[in-house]
Order: sequence, then C-alpha cells, then structure tokens
Amino acid sequence: MTRPEPDPVPTLLDTRGVSPRSREEKRDQLRRGLEAILQQTGGGSRLPPERELADRLGVARETLRRALDELQARGLLERRQGAGTFVTGQSWLKPLVLRSFTEDMRERGLVASSELLSHGVRRADAKVALKLKAVPGSEMFEVRRLRLASGEPMAIEHAFLPRARLPGFDPARLARHSLYELLQREYGLAVRNAAQEIQATVLTEDEALLLEVAPFSPALLVERLVYSTDGDPIEYGKSLYRADRYRFEVNVGRAVPPGEGDAGGDAA
Repeated sequence: MTRPEPDPVPTLLDTRGVSPRSREEKRDQLRRGLEAILQQTGGGSRLPPERELADRLGVARETLRRALDELQARGLLERRQGAGTFVTGQSWLKPLVLRSFTEDMRERGLVASSELLSHGVRRADAKVALKLKAVPGSEMFEVRRLRLASGEPMAIEHAFLPRARLPGFDPARLARHSLYELLQREYGLAVRNAAQEIQATVLTEDEALLLEVAPFSPALLVERLVYSTDGDPIEYGKSLYRADRYRFEVNVGRAVPPGEGDAGGDAA
C-alpha cells in the first residue's frame, strides 16, 4: 500500500489558491524582508548567495530573483559579473529649497502619498505658541503623517497649524492632499520661506517600525518653521527622514568683510 504524497510546503510567495490581495501581502512581506537585509548589510557590502537568501526568506529562487531585479531597478542593488550582488547604499539628495514632500517626490518622478497617523486639536504649549506667535493655550491643529514615495516609507512628519488662521480646516484631508497646496488654494496662504534646523538622531522602535528599518537606525531630524507671504508663521513641525534614503544639499557663499569686495588683485 503506497502512501499518498504529502502536500508541498508552501513558500512565502506560494500563490496557488490565494486571492490577489493575499499575493500582494506576500510580495510586501518579501520586499520588507529583503529591505531589512539590505539595511543590516550596509552600503558596499555583498549580499549572501541567492540560494542562501531564498532559503532564509522561504521563497523560490525565481521569485527571489524577480524581487532582486526590482531592487536593482530602483538603484538599491548592483550586480557584478562573477562577483555577486552588492548593496549600493544609494541615498536621495534633498536640496534645501522650500517645497512640500509632494512636490519633492513629483520632481523625482515618484508618487507621494500619506498615511495619517493621528490628528486633532490641542492647546499650544509655551514652545509651540512662541514659534507660531500665539498665546500659550491657544488651539492648534496637530497632525502626524507617514510620508511615502511610491509606497516606500520615507519620513514621519509632526506638524502644528494655528486653528485661528484656518477656519473650517479638516486635518483628515492631509491623508490625500498636500498641505501647502491646500493653504494656497483654499486660504490664499502662499508659503514664502522657512527656518530649518537639521540634526542627526536615531529612531525609536516605534518610529523604525513605521519607516520599515531596524530599531535605532540613524535618521535626520528636521525642525522647521514655515512663514506665509504675509510674514506670519503658518506651520511649525518636525520631520524624521530615513538617513539611508536622504542627504541634504546646502549651497553657501563666502561672507566678504566690508571693503574687501572692492579690492583689486587676483582671486585666490
């Protein structure tokens, strides 16, 4: 009497008999697993052989190869003939010009989107009130958003807006719309300039989970106070950018002491 053949063990992306949504969830799971490996490996490092990666992630080698092809197309991997597959460590250059995340991603040919983490109205503490030239205890809209580029988490934004200047404003709309475009279109508040401060930090476990990186990964913390064309501050906030995806470019000029600018002679 022969025994029936056992059912094959399903891999991570075994899509037989599952819904399209389930297949998409499994692809996302594979993508996150690969990106976690890239994060741990670091730029310039060689990935383990495909067979080892496939076994670790529980997928067929052909499935893994398609996922690696996608990462290579995004510039995150480099295949070298006879040497293997290497992590590029590519980061995105962000020039210090005042534009929204939506405008920034559009400039790069990517699709910006947001997940609204929380929103509501709260009383301004002394710091927020001082930044926005308001009375302590005055009402502010508070919004936290996860910003994504073509589905990839890039930043966590935490912003305050003075409620008195935005009658009828619904923060929930920021899940689908650019803040600066809404301010311009519906309130006539064009953004003019901003004061920004950038410092290095590390992500908490909760922040790392949202950004899909390892806990305590490096990040860039940007504190920003935005002014409208009437000269008054309209937004105060902090943004956490993934340090493995962003670097900031600053163009500076040399300050010339009075009197030196008119001096003759050769330039050094």
